[in-house]
Amino acid sequence: MSKNLKTLQNRAAAISKRMRELGDVTERTPEQDAEIRALNVQSGEVRQGLEFEAKLSAEERALSATIEQAAPAGVAAAPVAPPAPLEPDTKELRAKKTLAALEIRGVHVPHHTQLRAFNERPEDVETAYRCGRWLKAHVFKNADDIQWCKDHGVEARALGENTNSAGGALVPEEFAARVIRLVESYGTFAASSVEKVTMTRDTMIIPKRVTGTTAYFIGEGVASTESQPSYSNVQLVARKLAVSSRMSSEVVEDSLISMADAVAAEFATSLAFQIDQCGWIGDGSSTYGGIFGIVNKLASNAAPAALQTAAATHVSFETLTIDDFLKLIGKLPLYARQGARFYISPAGYAASMARLRYASGGNTQTDIGGGVTESFLGYPVEQIHVMNSTLGSDASQVKVLFGNLGLSSIYARRRDFSVRMYDQVYATTDQLLLQGTMRFDIVHHTLGTTDPAGTAIAGPVTALKTAAS
Repeated sequence: MSKNLKTLQNRAAAISKRMRELGDVTERTPEQDAEIRALNVQSGEVRQGLEFEAKLSAEERALSATIEQAAPAGVAAAPVAPPAPLEPDTKELRAKKTLAALEIRGVHVPHHTQLRAFNERPEDVETAYRCGRWLKAHVFKNADDIQWCKDHGVEARALGENTNSAGGALVPEEFAARVIRLVESYGTFAASSVEKVTMTRDTMIIPKRVTGTTAYFIGEGVASTESQPSYSNVQLVARKLAVSSRMSSEVVEDSLISMADAVAAEFATSLAFQIDQCGWIGDGSSTYGGIFGIVNKLASNAAPAALQTAAATHVSFETLTIDDFLKLIGKLPLYARQGARFYISPAGYAASMARLRYASGGNTQTDIGGGVTESFLGYPVEQIHVMNSTLGSDASQVKVLFGNLGLSSIYARRRDFSVRMYDQVYATTDQLLLQGTMRFDIVHHTLGTTDPAGTAIAGPVTALKTAAS
C-alpha cells in the first residue's frame, strides 16, 4: 500500500469520526455548523483522492498482468484446447468463484456455510470478512490482524493493547450499514409506503396540514371572503432500541465470515420484528417504547369513521365476504386511493381473500396450479406477520387495513444502527458481547377528522373489524 493511500485513509477516518461527533450534537453552535460544512468539503476531496489512488492501483495491476501473460519471443504457440463445457450457474458455484477471487487478492477466507445476510458476490463476502477480521484483531490483539486492518482501511484507530471495558469498540460502519439495509428488507413497516423522515435532534416537531382554504361565490364588486389553511404539529421523539448477543472467542477465531454473517442476520431480524410490532400493533406500553401501532389506534375508536364492521355473523376470516371488503374500500376517501393497498396477515389472506378468489368460479387447472397473486379487488396486498392471524371465531377484532400509509404515518430515524463490541463484560467465560442500537420513532398522525358540522370523516387508512358475537 502506498504512503499516500495510507495518509488519505487516516484522514478519511478522522473526518468520519468528527462528523459523527457533530452529528450526535442535539443543538449545534454556528461554529460547529461551519465546521461540519468544512468537513463535508474535505470529505469530497478525500474521496476524490482515494478514487484516484484506486484507479492508479488498478492500472498498475492490469499492466503487471499483461507483462506476466506475454509469451517469450520465439516460443511456438501451444495448441488451442477445446473450450471447457459451461458449468451450471448455482449458488455453490458462485460461492466457489467468490472465494477464488478473494484468494487471488491474497485474502484467505475460511467460509463453510451459505450466507444469509451478505450476498455471495465477492465484494459482499469481502465486507463480511473485513468485519470478522476486525473483530479478531480486537479480541486477540494479534499484530498481523491489526496491521491487516490498517492496511485495508478498516477502522483501526482503537486497536491496541488497551481494553474496551468502558465504552466498547465501534464495529466498522459497513457492517452496521448492511444491518440497516436488511432491516428494511426483512421488515414490513420500514419497507412500506410510510413516510420516512431523518430526525436532526432528539425531539422534532413537524407541521401537519389540517384544513385548507375555502372557495366562495361572490357578486360583482364584492370583496371575497378570506380563509386560511390550518396546521397542527406532529411531535417525534427518538426512542432507543437495542439488541445484544454473546459469542465465544473460538467462534471469532474459527469462522470470520460465517460469524459476521450470522450476527448481521440475527440483529436485522430482531430489529425488523420489533419495528414491525411497534408500527402495526404497538399498545403504547414500554414493551413497544411507548409507540401506538396503527391497528390499535384505529381499534380504539380514535377514528370511528375509519372503522368498517363486517356484516352480522361475520366473526372470522373464514366468514368474511366480498361485500365486507367492498364496503371497506368504500370507506376510504378518494384522495387516498392512489397508492392504497390491503394489509393483512398471511393466515388471514389465505382464509379470506384467497378463499374468495378461488370460490369466484372460472378457474382452470393452470390458474390453480399457478397460485393466487397477491392482489385483491384491484389493489395490491401486503402480508404482515404481526397482524391478527387468529382463525375461527374472533369477534370485534380489526382483521384488515386498507389505505395509503404514506399519508397517515411517519417512520423517523434519529441515528442509524451502530454496533459495539465489549470484550471484558464476560471475560471470565471467554465470551464477547456485541450490542447494536438505533434510535427511531413511529407516529400515525392522520387517521380521521371531523368536518365543521361535527361529522366524522375517515382518514387515508381504514380498517375492517369482525362483527360482535
